[in-house]
Amino acid sequence: MSEISTGKTRFPFGLTIATAIAFAILCGLGSWQLQRLHWKEGVLARLEALKTAPALPLVQVLTAEARPEDLAWTRVSVDCGDVGGEPLPLVYGVRDGDVVWRAQSPCAVLAGPYNMILVDRGVVPGLTGQVAPAPRAFAAPRRVVGVLSPIEQLGGDRAKVLERFADRKPAPLVLMVEQETPAPEGLTPTPLPAEISNRHLEYALTWFGLAVTLLFIYAAMLWRRLRP
Repeated sequence: MSEISTGKTRFPFGLTIATAIAFAILCGLGSWQLQRLHWKEGVLARLEALKTAPALPLVQVLTAEARPEDLAWTRVSVDCGDVGGEPLPLVYGVRDGDVVWRAQSPCAVLAGPYNMILVDRGVVPGLTGQVAPAPRAFAAPRRVVGVLSPIEQLGGDRAKVLERFADRKPAPLVLMVEQETPAPEGLTPTPLPAEISNRHLEYALTWFGLAVTLLFIYAAMLWRRLRP
């Protein structure tokens, strides 16, 4: 029995339990959005500081003690050595609402415990909007300045690409190119997202507002049911 009689009325235990569960879920979603808000504010602050940050030598940044997640958005510079092998596949992405394809290449380095890092060299403008473009080959990168991003935070099959280099020790990061010397033809460096939205406060208020609305609806139903 989910209801108990009180004279001519019954207390809706089932409805009360369902309302409590829904209320907890809505509040949990609101709290999660507040956590995302603090995280996004930290990301935006780091991006703002990045605009004036000097490029550090990659060998200085990549150490055995450095955690990949702590190196996100760090600006570095490196002189790439040759790795050889077949050109790496293009990586699918979306930018400004369009389908884009990004070029990637391996870069031989001697930095901490690693001897290679994957370099994202930017968008191939001539392939924008294509669903299945033909492979493209570009000259190997030489002098590179860019920002680091943990490989698990990026889309595409970048982590799978590193499986090709089982005989090496690739860094768990991608170097997103800002500038190459010499600059390769047919590539446009786009290291950072075109736009990073921060609407988590709006989302949090929406969830908390729904939770409060749920309580008012429950209270109104309870009053109508139990009133003399």
